[in-house]
Amino acid sequence: MGRGNRHGVIYRDRDDYGLFLRLLKEVQNRYPFVLQAYCLMTNHFHLELTTVNDPIWKIMKPVMNHYARMFNQKYGYDGHLFDSRYTSCLIEDDRYFLEVSRYIHLNPVKATMVREPLAYEYSSYRHYMTDGSRKEGEIVTDTSRVLGAFRTDPREQYRIFVEGKISHAEQEMLIMKDMKENELWLPW
Repeated sequence: MGRGNRHGVIYRDRDDYGLFLRLLKEVQNRYPFVLQAYCLMTNHFHLELTTVNDPIWKIMKPVMNHYARMFNQKYGYDGHLFDSRYTSCLIEDDRYFLEVSRYIHLNPVKATMVREPLAYEYSSYRHYMTDGSRKEGEIVTDTSRVLGAFRTDPREQYRIFVEGKISHAEQEMLIMKDMKENELWLPW
């Protein structure tokens, strides 16, 4: 997870979101990783990924540095775009892995940006709810680990898991604690 300096906006328009995802794809080509979930909010982003051979910093550093340079150049800014380096936590348990995925996909709903997660354009949730088809060159979200946790009709079961009124407040609090996130991080 990375957030804007002083809770500031890090994506101002559609092109900014696209640029971040293209940079992520370029880095994925150099330092392979599996992207299971993402959500790009206006002032922060969440990525659930599994490294393959390289440490996480080799992935995050070029994405964040290059994006910050291009953002600052585009808008005529100087200084830090992100408040610090990324925040990460190791996920060692399959149940927690699912909870993190749900947390990421519900982030725009919680921020009252949309009423349902499928309506949010800058999230991998749509990849889970469709056949997974993507535009040429688009970052690939690997849904197999998450959907593999559900035996029958995995897309529908995941939709119920995410969108249902299943209480997940305790897991959400643990994730927020791990990410050092609080309610102040939500967009205004």
